[in-house]
Amino acid sequence: MGNKRRAAASSVAAHFLPEEIMTEVFLRLPVKSILPFRAVCRSWNAELSSDEFCRLHMAKSEAEPALPNLFFTSPTAGFDATVVYSSSSSGPNDALLFTLDDVRGGDFIHVTPAPCHGLTLLHDPFAPAYYVFNASTRAVTRLPRCHNAAYVTAGLGFDARTKKYKVHIKCEIYTLGGDHGDDWKPPAAGVPFRFCRAAQATISHARHDKLLPVFANGFLHWLLSPSFVVKRPQAAILSFSVTDETFAWVRSPPFEVSSGVHLVEFAGHLCMVRDLRNVSGVLEIWKLNDYGSGGWSLEHRIDLLQQHVGRDRLIEPQIIRVLGSVGNCGSSTKRIVIATSKRKVIVYDPMSQTLEETVIAIRETHSSYQAENLALISISLFQESLAPVHQTNEERALSAPLARAARQWLSLIEGNSFVRSYYSHNNMDKRPKIMLVGKGITRRSSFSFTPCSELLQHVRSHDDIWLDTKVVCSKPCHGMNLLSTELEDYLYNPCTGFCCVYHTPNYGFIPEAGHAFGLGRKNVGLGFNLSTQDHVIVEMFYHLKDFESRRYFLTCMVSKCCRGSLRDCFPPPLPVSDMPPAYLAGVLYWMTDPRLGDSDARAVVSFDITRSEFAVFPCPPCIATWNCQSSSSALVVELEGALCAVLADPDVQELNIWKREHGQWHSTYTVYLEGWPGYSLGANVVVPWAIDPRTGRSC
Repeated sequence: MGNKRRAAASSVAAHFLPEEIMTEVFLRLPVKSILPFRAVCRSWNAELSSDEFCRLHMAKSEAEPALPNLFFTSPTAGFDATVVYSSSSSGPNDALLFTLDDVRGGDFIHVTPAPCHGLTLLHDPFAPAYYVFNASTRAVTRLPRCHNAAYVTAGLGFDARTKKYKVHIKCEIYTLGGDHGDDWKPPAAGVPFRFCRAAQATISHARHDKLLPVFANGFLHWLLSPSFVVKRPQAAILSFSVTDETFAWVRSPPFEVSSGVHLVEFAGHLCMVRDLRNVSGVLEIWKLNDYGSGGWSLEHRIDLLQQHVGRDRLIEPQIIRVLGSVGNCGSSTKRIVIATSKRKVIVYDPMSQTLEETVIAIRETHSSYQAENLALISISLFQESLAPVHQTNEERALSAPLARAARQWLSLIEGNSFVRSYYSHNNMDKRPKIMLVGKGITRRSSFSFTPCSELLQHVRSHDDIWLDTKVVCSKPCHGMNLLSTELEDYLYNPCTGFCCVYHTPNYGFIPEAGHAFGLGRKNVGLGFNLSTQDHVIVEMFYHLKDFESRRYFLTCMVSKCCRGSLRDCFPPPLPVSDMPPAYLAGVLYWMTDPRLGDSDARAVVSFDITRSEFAVFPCPPCIATWNCQSSSSALVVELEGALCAVLADPDVQELNIWKREHGQWHSTYTVYLEGWPGYSLGANVVVPWAIDPRTGRSC
């Protein structure tokens, strides 16, 4: 529709209907119908985008009784993006709302369980990054980076005085669309010393139990669990005023706050949910009546043992949480929405004191890590809202055509320019980047990383860069590489120059030599704990290795890189070979050594880093078979985001590569090395490192 026709349509509508009537008509429309009307003319856009209309529309939608309506996040099939679906009891099918292309947190994406005045806060732990979005309008903004964003929990609140949304991360505040632009700032009243220790305890509790702070009555609230403090406090909750930016205590209810307790905003009040299913089969909801006196009252007591419908769905799950309430503004008609770790959502009617037949089952989605404690962090109530999502200054600047072109150009810069160019994170050149590890050329670094494109020039000016000791280098794991020698491990970020040294514990003897690739008695892998967001070093060490008697003694140590903690772990159920492990989606994989132990067949040993659990599963049949006369070797690698098993056959100079998909092995590639003396399997260990996406060739 042209501008003249839109103006004519607007004038005709205004001529026949008064402005007040038009507003009432618009207020009764869903958000998806209002958005196209903003494009009709400037006057309609100004009216339908005004803060007053957005508030009236939200109040109208809240006043009308509604069926439970939720949304949930799910990783895409390739785990390179996150999709947001809506789910409602009024329909059997889920609907795709939008896709977050740069969000790769998979099963660990964390969203607030209920919108804050129409907006939702999302945390991607892999980036790490925080996003604020409106599920109704599909508007999204990525918050600026905060230097205190590690090992914290974030909360989204609404300042009723300034009508602004604020995000609180530890001791930093960011105001969406505020006067401070893209800057984080400290709270106006600072952080008094008496709250510092409690703040650390609430953060630990929130991270352990996957709980975000709850916004109610203008305050963000964190639950303080006694298990995370030395002395039980009189207060159970730490609150933060979004308007005044001050901290305060909220007194404990008349019972001990345990692990089965969580906070929720219910009918405009802060409530505490007490899970007593294992004690008396009930679920209690306590309401905070007064912040000054700390008075609490029992608002609802749901007796699950007397329920005829939905009882088993609430008793069986490991975890249940109250997301909030649905219905009109009258508190007596509000119905309670309860989600379970079995991905079910049930509604409780306080008037009839019964669980309703209506049950929403969140459909099975792509998942790399199934666990009940993670099933609830990606589910949230859906609320019809026109609340604006204010873009950052950076996003507004990048929306210009010239800025988009500059971003594409910057994304082609080589990886070693990452520190100088923020936008090279979204690199459009997908060719494998290969760097040579050599001696450190400065006193601060034990090793150097040289791109192959600069290798010849670098060698001419630095003839002493070649290594004079055996070093095993891992593939990148969330931006880090692990370089291991017989006595030390070095954690590197080649882009930023970060380096941290970890000394191998002294086991009282010298590691044996003569191994083609590995470090003799030591086998080290670098992984990532998806739950705690820590890089982890898993070290296997052979105290005894006798190939004649097949006897061995193997121990395992796990180190958290950022915290420097070291702990013993149960050894793997089978001996592992001296080839380094492959890392994929929170799990490390080793090929077993058929020369040791009771079995002479190869298999794959896996270690789930989050659970600290070993498992064993079979290899492809041609790789599993082994005898002492065979000259073939085997290893596991990660290629194209999948686990692969490789059989190196020196008799025919071939690498046979099998890929594991959906629990099955499939023959994928064969690499022919005949005619390439430098890659002879009789004299070298050849490891497939990557697949060139342009040609399909292995590197």
